[in-house]
Amino acid sequence: MKQSHLKILPPIIAHRGASAIAPENTLAAFTKAKALGLTWVEFDVMLAESGDVIVLHDEELNRTTNGTGKVISRPYRYIKTLDAGSWFNPIYHEEKVPLLKDVLELLKALKLSANIEIKSLPGYEELLSKHVMTLIESYKIPLFISSFSYTVLKLIHDENPSMPLAFLMDQWDSDWEKYCHDIKAVAVNVNHEILDHQKVKKIKHTKRLLLAYTIDDPLRAKELFSYGVDAVFSNCGQDFLNKLAVSPVNDDVRI
Repeated sequence: MKQSHLKILPPIIAHRGASAIAPENTLAAFTKAKALGLTWVEFDVMLAESGDVIVLHDEELNRTTNGTGKVISRPYRYIKTLDAGSWFNPIYHEEKVPLLKDVLELLKALKLSANIEIKSLPGYEELLSKHVMTLIESYKIPLFISSFSYTVLKLIHDENPSMPLAFLMDQWDSDWEKYCHDIKAVAVNVNHEILDHQKVKKIKHTKRLLLAYTIDDPLRAKELFSYGVDAVFSNCGQDFLNKLAVSPVNDDVRI
């Protein structure tokens, strides 16, 4: 998948879809993001016991569904029966945990682009990475892949060197630049709580894009943009979008 001329990024990326107004990582959340005028969404993928790639954030099912147990110990035939929306609001009781395939089909129909975060348990990195790459090859959707796992990103880079990758940091890692160099990362996605002006300068000095997560305070978003941050991940509440004086559909930045 050649993505060297992929157009990114708008300043706002919908974190797990428009998760302030719909249950995260569901088809409803991605549809809401489109309705808000957003052009990019972020979501998480992991393996079910059956080997299916599903869109879900947590390793366990209990927070965002009425199910129980670890995702890796449950087959998709069980997971697909669960209610993935009522925890957020009863009107979403029919929302399900989608397969990656389902989400890609929706994004293609809605003309949405994506940051796919791969969440892999130790020992499953290669299997999950291969499944994800096989699925996305079937769709012509502008996207890039991120992960906290250097192992995952290295596996993908070695097999698919043209795939844009982003290294994720929740805490500052002194080896981040080495990892990014090894995988030819085009972006660094960083927890905004650990970012200051100096750290932003260090990352931007390497000519990589810098994305910050997860921000629902428009003043903090404006501060980060003033430092040089290229885009922020937000749950995209209407109040945040109204107060942030940047267009969510600006896509001037390229990789």
